[in-house]
Amino acid sequence: MKQPLVGANALKEAFPLMDEGEEFQGIIESTAAKLDRFAVVVVGVDDFDKSLKHLGEDITSAVVVRLARIIEGLSKTRPMKWGRLDQERFVCFCPDTAEEAAVELANEIQQRLALVGEESVSVGVAVYPFWPFEKNTILNNAQKALDHAAFFGPNTVTPFDAVSLNISADKLYQYGEIDGAVEEFKRALAVDSENVNVHNSLGVCYGVQGNLAEAIDAFETAIRLDPKDVMATYNLGLAHFKQGDRERALDQFLKAHDLDGGNPDVACQTGRCYKEMGRTDAALEYLEKAVQNTHKGADIFRILGECYLEKEMLREAAKAYEKAIRRKPNDARTLSALGHIYGALGENLEIAIVMCRESTKIDPDNRLYAYRLGKVYLQSKDYENASKQLKTAAKLGEDCTDLIHEIANRESKNE
Repeated sequence: MKQPLVGANALKEAFPLMDEGEEFQGIIESTAAKLDRFAVVVVGVDDFDKSLKHLGEDITSAVVVRLARIIEGLSKTRPMKWGRLDQERFVCFCPDTAEEAAVELANEIQQRLALVGEESVSVGVAVYPFWPFEKNTILNNAQKALDHAAFFGPNTVTPFDAVSLNISADKLYQYGEIDGAVEEFKRALAVDSENVNVHNSLGVCYGVQGNLAEAIDAFETAIRLDPKDVMATYNLGLAHFKQGDRERALDQFLKAHDLDGGNPDVACQTGRCYKEMGRTDAALEYLEKAVQNTHKGADIFRILGECYLEKEMLREAAKAYEKAIRRKPNDARTLSALGHIYGALGENLEIAIVMCRESTKIDPDNRLYAYRLGKVYLQSKDYENASKQLKTAAKLGEDCTDLIHEIANRESKNE
């Protein structure tokens, strides 16, 4: 059963004819269909849930009724319909009203409320006509403007614009609704085609969808509008990297690094790109710089460990991989590599076996992991398990002939 809204009984007693919820939204849509010009003002009580929790329902109900009385009083001085949208929001529908007049109404609501209490409201404003939006979207636009107002703190009035859509799209992105976010970002560009942040965010969404060509186009547009935008430059590098174009990716990463030399993500990707191009020394230069400033995620330490391993700097590699495994304990690649390094150092063989064995459980079809596990078993003189793992690695395509023969020879000598 649907819970009654806070203050519902008091409001019904004070305003028996007041419309609310979906019924009121229907009235707005039907009225708007007949008009060529109107504004929608959505008024939200600031910190409503907090007030309800700490002040209780009675006091919060009184605030709601007080706000309704203020709006009702103002409705007598101008043509408008008003009603309750939901728990903490009211709506004013104002025919033949421009944005400036709607903002003035919002400010007056705030001022009158401030005269009678400590509570405050934030207000989102949207108007029609507002290209390219249809009449039936304006209420939704005003709600997005109210969400936008939250970024400025309480007691704020915010007209709907491209930033409102950007914020709405970001929320959809966070919820994993990528297709919806793309459409919202496109609407934001229809309102403001030169918004660099929107172009960049749209490119990120395209990248998540796997539409790399469109992502690159969006990032390039953002850079054309602002050549000093670090994130668009960095993201363009990532898109080229995902396409396998290391040269173009590196060019963008280096440009991003020139723009923001202290950005650890840029330094990390620059190092990663150098590594995959076989330029390990250059990779180390950037990766070692990145780990000094980064939020210290697992991947950067793993990549750093791989570089040290290639340079046969086993102690340094072990330290890097140890940091990676603390942050991502179930990463098969790191487990196998660290177990292999412990074996190469001749230290912690029991731990090496556990790590290598765990990597094969996570990825049983990886021939390198099986080979490394076989080698550490061999080092610990567990010939039975060593032979088993090396034969598994051989079936997967790893050349283990010499080691398998070595085990066979040792076993024959022991017989």
